[in-house]
Amino acid sequence: MARYKIDQRIDEFEACASALEWSYKKDDDWGMIKWLLDFKLFRQGHRQKITPLIIHETDDLGFTCSFDYCYTISSNNSSHTYRQTVYFRYSKALALPHFVMVPEKWYHRIGTYFGMQDINFVQYPTFSKNYLLRGEDEDYIRYHFDNPDMVRYFDSQGFYSMEGMNYLMILYVHNVVMPRQQILQLVNIGNTLHNFFAGKTPGIDLPEYKYPI
Repeated sequence: MARYKIDQRIDEFEACASALEWSYKKDDDWGMIKWLLDFKLFRQGHRQKITPLIIHETDDLGFTCSFDYCYTISSNNSSHTYRQTVYFRYSKALALPHFVMVPEKWYHRIGTYFGMQDINFVQYPTFSKNYLLRGEDEDYIRYHFDNPDMVRYFDSQGFYSMEGMNYLMILYVHNVVMPRQQILQLVNIGNTLHNFFAGKTPGIDLPEYKYPI
């Protein structure tokens, strides 16, 4: 998105809230940012801001929300602001290892050559080539990701980033602000992943969609 237009984003998020029957909030007066500070995405840069935000509170066991998140990285005399639409889930049905999954870049490969962790799967070579997967408990991470349907999905949609820890997970595409239909799609994908990770579904059936990146 060449120019971020907050009025347009408000309209799109209000439409999503209506379609999902969720609550809409123009600003983060709910205090969402405090749930996110341990994620790698939210430890980058400065001027971090969440706006707008839609949220679905089910019961004491968790809640789901989606929002636009921006942060700025400055170096020397220049700065760049990154904006992305994020799916977030807090659920006591989850028991996730602490992991970070991002599309693998050339500089990651240099890092792994010098010893940086990258969890690879012999049985899923394309996924291992396309994604950098890191975390503290490698065996537990392998247990959660060892599913051919999920791996095939990420193989074909090679732009997602995902993080998880304990009861929390986020899903997003780096520096991509999604329009209304794609926000709804992101929520659908995030909810499907939640149900799989929580053991609520024996398999995983994710919708194929190519984002215009």
